[in-house]
Amino acid sequence: MPAPTVITDSELTGLLKNVYSQFREKVQNLVTPLLAQLQKGRAGGPRNMRWGGNNVFFDVVTGRPSGATFSSAGYFPPDTTAVEVQANVGVCRAYTTRQIDGLAFVGTQSKDAAFTTIAKKTMEEIKDASMLLMQQALHNKQDGIVALVSSYSAGPPVTLVVNSPYGLANAGQGSLLISVGDNIAVLNPSGAVVRGRAQVTGISVSGDNSTLTLSAAIAGATSADWVVKATASDTSYNSAMNGLVNITNRGGSYGTLHNVAASSYPIWNSIRMVAGTDTPDIAQPSESDIWDLIQRIAGLSGKDAMARPQDFLMMTTPGLAKKLMESMVAQRRFDASQFATTIKGGYKAVSICGINCVTDYYVPAGTIYLLHLPSLAWVDAKDWGFVEFEGAGPWRWLQGRDAFETTYGWYGNLACLARNAHGSITGYTDTARYSHVI
Repeated sequence: MPAPTVITDSELTGLLKNVYSQFREKVQNLVTPLLAQLQKGRAGGPRNMRWGGNNVFFDVVTGRPSGATFSSAGYFPPDTTAVEVQANVGVCRAYTTRQIDGLAFVGTQSKDAAFTTIAKKTMEEIKDASMLLMQQALHNKQDGIVALVSSYSAGPPVTLVVNSPYGLANAGQGSLLISVGDNIAVLNPSGAVVRGRAQVTGISVSGDNSTLTLSAAIAGATSADWVVKATASDTSYNSAMNGLVNITNRGGSYGTLHNVAASSYPIWNSIRMVAGTDTPDIAQPSESDIWDLIQRIAGLSGKDAMARPQDFLMMTTPGLAKKLMESMVAQRRFDASQFATTIKGGYKAVSICGINCVTDYYVPAGTIYLLHLPSLAWVDAKDWGFVEFEGAGPWRWLQGRDAFETTYGWYGNLACLARNAHGSITGYTDTARYSHVI
């Protein structure tokens, strides 16, 4: 007797349907803790300055009130006055653009045909890209350097090995600020020569070196060249917003800020400590190191994190936060749910010396920042929004094609009102990499 025939799924291919859920998950890391803390309109946070016409000017009192004295004979002291200077800051412009085929609008209108409409997907994506750009720029500096070249190969394929994000040695993974699809330019180490432009079509990572596969050759690219974001017509070199690197005068390399020079007015400078030189141990950060940083800032600026901890934000890498945690376990139980505070944006901060400390993988490796939020200010000209003119609408028709384009734009900057109210400790041994870089 023959065995019965068993019908399987493979024999019913034409009968079976695809069943789709309505889930649409973003698996890319979109965490932007620093941007969330510097959002406008928060009590005790950054202030706003409105830009228009020329730069925004504000007054900085750089001299200490002096001249008072005692006199047994009743003589008056000589006249004196505290020195004041005008600082000024302009705005930079940032954009992100998307183009959509006209058929895609029609093809994604129905829920049965697509998980979401192409218009909604584009709006979400363009806003996410804008947030990530701001987060990266806030940690960078106005020159916009995102990496340094280690080596170049004309291939095929054309590849560029990069390291040193922000242009800072040992600051983390080379592609921390670069993603597939970015358009980049390579400049010589003075920024005077543009070697060439290309789009990043692939990235592979080995330690802190990242190999970028490029869409075009960049003749003459060599070790120590600068990598910046670019368009087809220009580059972002010296066009980016102010960030923590130049605001905190990292390494003493950014003495002038808002056209006020620390060499002329020494009080117009941040507190800078170096691990292993100004701290006992280059490999192990401690609360004692943070206490020293707090006292140095308070002594120079009068902004005391022990008196008003809510005005300050401490920020470091997850790797250094782990070392701080390990230094605390002998003293108390380190429990995020017990000791953590929820701060703006829904992020969790752990209290260190009474100050909220948040981890941010965009912080340059080996760095701890202590920021006085009320001494920062947004320079507003145009908040993030669509680039359009007098109701023309956000979508532009691409000439000669059944396709449309939209651009999201921002005009503004980040200003520092009291530079000596901020401080940093740099140079800790920090080899752990917890980031989006694969």
